[in-house]
Amino acid sequence: MIFDELVLVNYGIYQGEHRIVLTPPSPDRPIVLFGGMNGAGKTTILDALQLVFHGKLARCSNRSQGSYEDFLAASINRHAAPDEGSRIEIRFHRQHEGADQVFRVSRSWRQQGAGVRESLDVYVGEEFDPLVSQSWPDYAEEFLPSRLANLFFFDGEKIEALADLDKAGELLKTAVHSLLGMDIVDRLNHDLGNLIGRKAKEAAPEDPEARRAEDLQQSLKTMESRAEQLFQDRTSAKTRLEQAAYRTQRLQQRLQNEGGDLFQQKDVIHAERKQAEESLQTLDETLRGFAADALPLLMVRESLTRLRDQSQAESEAQQVRALATLLVERDKAVISFAREIGIETDQRRRLVQFFKNDQRRRTTTRPEPYLGLSDDGRGLLGDLSATNGELEGRLEALLEDRRNTAHELVTLDRKLKAIPDEEAIRPLLEELAAASDQCHVLERELAQLEKEEATLRSEMERITSELGRLQRYLAEGLVKAGDAARIVRYSKRSQEILSAFRAIVVDRHIESIQRLVLECFTDLIRKHDLLGSITIDPKTFAVNLVSTDGTPLSPDRLSAGERQLLAVSLLWGLAKASNRPLPAVIDTPLGRLDSSHRKNLVERYFPQASHQVLLLSTDEEIRGEHLQALAPFIGHHYLLAYDERAKTTRVSIGYFDSEARHAA
Repeated sequence: MIFDELVLVNYGIYQGEHRIVLTPPSPDRPIVLFGGMNGAGKTTILDALQLVFHGKLARCSNRSQGSYEDFLAASINRHAAPDEGSRIEIRFHRQHEGADQVFRVSRSWRQQGAGVRESLDVYVGEEFDPLVSQSWPDYAEEFLPSRLANLFFFDGEKIEALADLDKAGELLKTAVHSLLGMDIVDRLNHDLGNLIGRKAKEAAPEDPEARRAEDLQQSLKTMESRAEQLFQDRTSAKTRLEQAAYRTQRLQQRLQNEGGDLFQQKDVIHAERKQAEESLQTLDETLRGFAADALPLLMVRESLTRLRDQSQAESEAQQVRALATLLVERDKAVISFAREIGIETDQRRRLVQFFKNDQRRRTTTRPEPYLGLSDDGRGLLGDLSATNGELEGRLEALLEDRRNTAHELVTLDRKLKAIPDEEAIRPLLEELAAASDQCHVLERELAQLEKEEATLRSEMERITSELGRLQRYLAEGLVKAGDAARIVRYSKRSQEILSAFRAIVVDRHIESIQRLVLECFTDLIRKHDLLGSITIDPKTFAVNLVSTDGTPLSPDRLSAGERQLLAVSLLWGLAKASNRPLPAVIDTPLGRLDSSHRKNLVERYFPQASHQVLLLSTDEEIRGEHLQALAPFIGHHYLLAYDERAKTTRVSIGYFDSEARHAA
C-alpha cells in the first residue's frame, strides 16, 4: 500500500481545505518529511490517517472522555462555518494480483441537531462503490489491520515506553499478540468464559456464586471500558503537558534574553549592593582609625631601621672595647711570662707588635658612638621595627579587601543598570507565570490519571482472579447435566485448547521475531560485539539481552540512547515480521535522543523503515547534518505553521529554513 494524497477539511487545527501529496517520486525517495512546532498539527495528521481508515476503532491521541459522536463534534474546526462540518480523505493504491488498485476513502461528518451525522464514501478507481463503502470496516482490516496500526503508526512516547525493558513486557505482549492475531484468540477465550458463566447459571440458577460471577463480569466489563478511557486521557494529558512545558521553556529563554533573570533577582542585587556599600564604609572607617593610630610609623620606617642598625653597632663596639681592655692586660701578662721563661728579645718584640696590630684591627673598624642608648632603649627600638612589619601586612590586607569590595560594588551597579523596566517585563512575567501554572495543573492531572489507572488495573487483576476461580467452581461443581453441562465442559476444553494453541503459535514465531529484532538493532547501532542475541520470554514477554560471550547482559549496561534504539528495533522487527507492505508514520521520533543516536536513526532506520515513510518532526529534531544525511531519501518536504491571524495551520512546501529547502 502507498498513500498518494491526504485531504483535510476543517479537521482539528486545519481550517478550510488542505491537500497534501504523499506519493514518493521514486522508490529510492520514500520519505515525506513534515516539519512543525509543537501544536502546529503534526499529531493531527497521524490521528487523521487512523481515523479515516478505522473510525470509532481508531486510537487517536486527542480522544478524550465521551462518546464517538462527541469526539467527532470536537474534531470540527471551531472557526469553520457550522454547516460545513469536517472531512478527511485518503487516496492510496496497492498491487493486487499484478494490477494496480486505486482507492479513495472520504470520511465526513457534520453536526445535525443535537447529534453528529457521519458519512463514508469509498471510490474504487474513479467510480463510487456502494458495496465497498457499506463494508468498509472489513476492507480497512484487510488493507490496514487496526491491530497492526501501532507497529507502523507510532510516536516518541511509544519508543520511550519500550525503552524501559523492565516495564515493556505488557506493551510487547500486546504488540506480539496483535501481530500474530492472538487478540482474536484472547477475545474468543474471554467470550467462552462468559458463556461458561451463563450456562453454569442455567444449570444451577439458585447458586449465589453464579450471580456473583455475573456481577463480577459486568464490573470487569465496566472497568475495561474505564481503563481504555483512562489510557486515552493519560495520553492526551501527557501530550498537552509536553506542549505546555515546551512553551514554558521558550518563555523562560525569552525572559532570560530580555534581562528577566536580573529583574527577578532585583531585591537580592539591591541587598547585596547595600551590604557591599556597608562593607566599604566599614573598611574605610577601619583604615581611618588605623591611620590615626600606629600607621604613621610606616612613614619613618627607614629612619627607625637605621637607628636600630646604629644602636646595634654601638652595642657591639662597646663590647669590643670592653674586650680590648681585657686583651691589653692579657698581652702584658703574656709578655711578662715570655721574659720569665727566657724568650729572646727579638721574639718578644715581634709578639708585642702582633698584639698591637690585633688591638688596632679590633678597634678601628667600629663606628663612633653617638646614640648611647641603654639596653631598654635598644629593646624598645627593636619592638618598633617589628611593629612596622605587622602594620604593613595588616594595611595591605585591608587595602586588598577594599579593592575587592569596590569592584563588587561596581559589578552590582552594572547589574542594576541592566535590569529592565518593570512595565516592559511584566507581560512576559505574567505569561510565564500562566504557562508555569498550566504545567503544574497538567502535572497534577497526569499524576491523578496515572494513580487512578494503576488502582483500576490492580482491582481488575483482583476481579479477574476471583472470576476465574468462580468460573472454575461453577464449571466443575455446579453443572449437573443436560446441554448446559455439555457446553460448559466443551467450552472449558476449548479454552484449554486455545491456551495451548496460543502458546504454540507464540513459540513458533518468537524465534523469528527475536532474530529480526537483533538484525534491526545490529543495523542501527553498528556494534556487532555488543549483543550476541535477544530473547523474548514467550510467557511474560520479558526481553533478555545476551552478550557475544553468551553471558546475560543487564539492560542497565546499555546507555539511554542504546535502549531507545533497541525499542525502535523491537517495533521495526515486529513490523518486518508482519510481512505487511504498509507505510510507516513516525511522530516526533528524536526528541529524547542525543545527537549520536539521532544520527543512527536518520542514516540507518528512516530510509529503510518501509517503502513509504511519513516523518513528523519538530524544529529541534531533524535539522542540520541530520537533514543533509536524510535529504537523498526525501521525496516531499512540508512545513506546518500555525497562522495566528487566520486561526489555522498552513501547509507549505519547504521546511524550517533556507538550508533545509536547499537540501530538499
